[in-house]
Amino acid sequence: MRFYILGIGPIGSLLAYHLRAALPRTHPITLIHKSVSQARTAANLGGAISVENQGIVQTCDTYDMEVFEQGDDSGAGLPFDSTLSKDEIKNYMPPPEKLRTDPIEALFVTTKAQNTTNAIIRMLPRLTSSSTIVLLQNGMGIYEDLVQKVFRNPESRPHFVLASNTHGAWLKSPLHVVHAGIGDIDFGIVPDSHRRDFEASLSDENKPKHERELSLDGITRPGEASYDRYRSLRHTIAVLRSLDALGCNWKSISDVQLAMRKKLVVNAVVNPLTAILGCRNGALFRDEASNRILRDVCHEAAAAFQAQLEADTQEWLDSLAPDVDRSQVPLGRMPSDLEANALVQEVKRVAQLTRANISSTLTDIRKGRPTEISFLNGYLVRLGQQYGVPMPVNTVLVNMVNMRSAIPIDQML
Repeated sequence: MRFYILGIGPIGSLLAYHLRAALPRTHPITLIHKSVSQARTAANLGGAISVENQGIVQTCDTYDMEVFEQGDDSGAGLPFDSTLSKDEIKNYMPPPEKLRTDPIEALFVTTKAQNTTNAIIRMLPRLTSSSTIVLLQNGMGIYEDLVQKVFRNPESRPHFVLASNTHGAWLKSPLHVVHAGIGDIDFGIVPDSHRRDFEASLSDENKPKHERELSLDGITRPGEASYDRYRSLRHTIAVLRSLDALGCNWKSISDVQLAMRKKLVVNAVVNPLTAILGCRNGALFRDEASNRILRDVCHEAAAAFQAQLEADTQEWLDSLAPDVDRSQVPLGRMPSDLEANALVQEVKRVAQLTRANISSTLTDIRKGRPTEISFLNGYLVRLGQQYGVPMPVNTVLVNMVNMRSAIPIDQML
């Protein structure tokens, strides 16, 4: 089975290295480069990816490379030919048989949140209902954006896996990633339209709760009529579970969403403040002003999460049969980790842990690139609008980051 990686930045490179280290060579790994120049740089480096941790550098190679042909709407991938010169590549018109049009079975997406939808649209002709897409990015709302804009029909929608990453990494040079902070990756499967219970093993009454764990057979097993539809999902989850060095944990989707919400709030405080102030993470929360903003963002987020839980609970109650005694139905409670005070402590903990880091939003602004603020504070603002929760501080932070992006970083009037 071939695995594709879209987004060859720090996390994409880290993931590609560990996939190659864990998988036999019979399972090809293809790196999708956004430009010919990026692919040529990779080819000049021998196509190898290096990971550095505490001064020790380890390398993996044997990757395939694809570049999407410019101006072509077929979604076909062009295998990169390193023997061609820059001028030859610029005017190169490959014969149809050289274009890769085979369906993509497994796609790991590590691009910036704001670039994801357009990239997926570009690949749409090669994605089927049997494909598996793993979303591994900062922010929230990316999956919802794809469902609304790209995969409206649940029957033709690929399988989706959502992941929350806490590893810290940065690129020392192309394809040389420094693994600066060891974390973990929690991932879970988004329920599909066929109501298949991927988490059935967690309800196995034949085992005590502490012994229950998610099972690949809950996805599908060889011989089942639906095996072909779910085969790539089973294999992708199996591969993720094998990445022990990245601390990959298969969890229920509700647990993954909890982790994603916590990380979202951390980024919704740290990223805009460091981007606006032009400082490292560790410079924050030494003064009362930044602490006030911290508390305000966390209280707004907690209120929105609470309102969402209440609305979801009411929708579920309304769906029950009329003869069900609703007073006897156990209702979900707000996780303590998403209460305002707990979120404040989590933001401070992560900011201290990453005190030497430069946030991705500040990096984007310094390089004149669009930021992911729409999927950080912007997501919280949209959540507040949906459930009637005022979001004044988050709204101001979105506007401030967008203003900062619109003004050249070196402009002095």
